[in-house]
Amino acid sequence: MTLVAGLRAASYGIPFQPVAGVFGSELARVNAWQTVVDPYSGQEVYAIPAIRPDVAVIHVNEVDELGNARIYGTPFWDHPLTRAAKRVLVTAEKLVTTDRLREQPELTLVPGFMVEAVAIVPGGAWPGSMHPYYEIDYPAVERYLDDAPGALENHLAEAPECQSAARGQG
Repeated sequence: MTLVAGLRAASYGIPFQPVAGVFGSELARVNAWQTVVDPYSGQEVYAIPAIRPDVAVIHVNEVDELGNARIYGTPFWDHPLTRAAKRVLVTAEKLVTTDRLREQPELTLVPGFMVEAVAIVPGGAWPGSMHPYYEIDYPAVERYLDDAPGALENHLAEAPECQSAARGQG
C-alpha cells in the first residue's frame, strides 16, 4: 500500500500521498515518514513521499511494434510504476499487431509514447504468473529460496530464456 502510494504521488506530480493505514506498524519509524492532518476530518495520516524510479521494467502479455503494452491480469503495480518512472522498458510474452490492440484500446495499459524499449521474452514473468498464460511456479520459487550452494545458479538455469537458448531458440 505504501509503495503504491509513493508511486502514485510521483505519477500525479505531487510530493506525497496521504495514507491512513500505517498506524501500529514499524514502517513509519523505519522510513521516517511524517504525518499531516487531514483538513476535512482532522484525522492524522502519514505522508508517503513520492517515489520516482529512474527506470521501470514491466512484463506484459502483448505489445505492438509501437510499444503499446497490454496486461490481462491485474495492473495494480504496473500502472502507477509506469507513470512514476522516468523511463519505461517492456518485456512481453508476444508481439501483436497494432490493429489487434485497436480492437480493444481500453485494455492498453501503457501507451507506446511512454515506452523506450521492448523485448519479446516468452515466459518472462517466470517463476511468477502471467494470466492467462501460466500460473506461479511455486516449486521453482521454493527452490530459489533454498539456502543451498548453487541455488541461484540452478534457478537461473531453469529460466525459460535459458531453456530456449539451450535448445538453440534464443
